[in-house]
Amino acid sequence: MSEGVGCRLLACAIIGVLAAATAPAAVAAAEVAAGQSAPRTSKSFRRATEEAATLSGGLTVGVNRNSLRDGELLVVTVDVPSDGYLNVLSVGPDDVPTVLFPNQKHSDNRVTAGLFSLPTQQMKFDLKATKPYGPTLIAAFLSKEPLDFYQSGAGERDAQDRMQEPFARLSASSRSQLEKLAAKSFAVSPRAAPLRGGMAYGLVCAASGPCDATAMAPGSGDPPAEERLTPGILLEPEVELPLPKGVWLRPVYDKGIRLSKLSEGFLPRLYNDAERYCSIAYGHLVRKAPCDGSEPAALQRGVSEAQGEKLLAEDMRRAQRAVTSLVTTTLSDGQYAALCDFTYNVGVGNLQRSTLLKVVNAGEHDRVPGQLRRWNKANGEESRGLTIRRQREIALYFEGEALPKTPPGDQDLTPIDIRVGEPAVATQEE
Repeated sequence: MSEGVGCRLLACAIIGVLAAATAPAAVAAAEVAAGQSAPRTSKSFRRATEEAATLSGGLTVGVNRNSLRDGELLVVTVDVPSDGYLNVLSVGPDDVPTVLFPNQKHSDNRVTAGLFSLPTQQMKFDLKATKPYGPTLIAAFLSKEPLDFYQSGAGERDAQDRMQEPFARLSASSRSQLEKLAAKSFAVSPRAAPLRGGMAYGLVCAASGPCDATAMAPGSGDPPAEERLTPGILLEPEVELPLPKGVWLRPVYDKGIRLSKLSEGFLPRLYNDAERYCSIAYGHLVRKAPCDGSEPAALQRGVSEAQGEKLLAEDMRRAQRAVTSLVTTTLSDGQYAALCDFTYNVGVGNLQRSTLLKVVNAGEHDRVPGQLRRWNKANGEESRGLTIRRQREIALYFEGEALPKTPPGDQDLTPIDIRVGEPAVATQEE
């Protein structure tokens, strides 16, 4: 807009600056707010927001372009499936979370089903890309009950405690509320979920020079590439286990794919993982050796998230076949998806020899949480990431149901290393 002036925001996902039809004083206030540091925790705001969007799921979020040059317009769209309360956040390379919607110009975040577009007509300004340059995240959350991250956000307030900033920063209390709602939504049936979420990645580049699409997925807050574990199923020879007669390969429930994506983490570039194996995307194994520049040109250029999802789907088929072949009892969608994620992580051989498989096939579901929790070590050390992954698999396995409160006292709960597997003596239990 010709009358627009720059409204500086910290880490405004794809927008470092908002070109807004507001007075310069409002710009100065936003710049002051940007200079105030938000509370930090061990987990980055970007990673926390990404996890919440993935766990809650159910929203399709889009941006008009995957990469934006300095000064180009940004439009965010959200496919809203039902009436509710919408919050849209952005987190850029400096890891400061900004509440894009609601805001000072459009404070009512009650929305109806349909396609929502930001900026809204009520806002009367454009969103434009500017510094800081780099990978950015935009996430949207739709709640059934009133939820307003602008009014509960961090920023300057008046005597009546009303937000005075054009845009607020996500407060620590709002972040905690978001994480709790997302975790609850993952553990219940979609109909009962209190929150739906979705996200889109983008890249802000300078007006000229390279604008590398391989950097589109943010990396701040993710475990370093050298700490990423190769999916166990990709370390094994690919064996075609026979499927039961007349049985087709069953697709993995959406929540299971989301769980795997969240646990593996996405990197659009080639990297060497913890085993020094060349990998890309969601842990896809390129070869059992370090990257050396001889990889296919298409992989050297990097992959988009959509391409990464396709690689994950192809790799996951091995886990699907193993679970379908080895499990002899009827599984719900959540149980099947949880076991597929587990198998993808630890490998077919480890599933086949596990006490977990025996208790599942025996229909002893009250023993499943204890058996899943055992698999939380890698290379001799307990892993926080594996512990969290197992807890999410348990939540998915018992989706919408109460977890068994008292595990049977006669089962072996000795921790297991996913690279070693369960001792043979443990598999002799009857």
